[in-house]
Amino acid sequence: MEILIYIIGGVLAGIATGLVGLSAATIIAPLFATMLGMDPYTAIGIALASDVLASATSSANFIKKKNINIKRASVMAISVILFTIIGSYLSKDMNPRNLNGVLNIFVVILGLRFLIYPVKSNAQSKLIKTGRFLFIQSLIWGIIIGMINGYFGSGGGLSMLAVLTMLLGYDLKKAIGTSVFIMTFTALVGASTHIAISGTFWIPLIITSIAAFIGANFASIYANKINNEKLNKVIGTFLIIYGTSLVIVYIINLT
Repeated sequence: MEILIYIIGGVLAGIATGLVGLSAATIIAPLFATMLGMDPYTAIGIALASDVLASATSSANFIKKKNINIKRASVMAISVILFTIIGSYLSKDMNPRNLNGVLNIFVVILGLRFLIYPVKSNAQSKLIKTGRFLFIQSLIWGIIIGMINGYFGSGGGLSMLAVLTMLLGYDLKKAIGTSVFIMTFTALVGASTHIAISGTFWIPLIITSIAAFIGANFASIYANKINNEKLNKVIGTFLIIYGTSLVIVYIINLT
């Protein structure tokens, strides 16, 4: 039964990563902690380790289609990676339950955004066009996303996707490609920090990583093939269903 949960969690997480740039840890960590009673910090470490392969294979497929632009996101990328390490260290004695609930609601809101205000094939207008303020905003968002990613092992992919499309003006496919490319490195440093501090269970880590790799590969190939209009609808519908499910489970667990 446990092996089946490892496989299901890995495949679903990989699909989410390859399709929408969602961090694999968003699915794997709560699943393992809830269903298997695994220590949350250890579960996050395994989830982030699985995210490395899932994000790497996804970004490789997006690179092949030239759907990646790291230069404009370099400030955010560097700050995300650095503060993922800090967040991972600070979270070792903390309980992530409350902010997880907020992140679940954020998933639903972002899903509605893609359905109501879809990202077009051309780059969107930036919220602030002045270079200095854009730099500062990118830095601040990078710090916030890095802390969330390191602390909770989730939320980084969706947060980067929102910043890349809403602030930096990326079109949808380049935003997803760039997001999963950055996530490859944030997941690596986050997983390394978690495992160094608390250790890990190698069998679930290996099984989940392989399953996530397979799911992400197929999902990212599909995401690169479909048009942006359909991709917006797929992403929006997926995030709403997934986010609503997380909110319901979270409320049930509170009662």
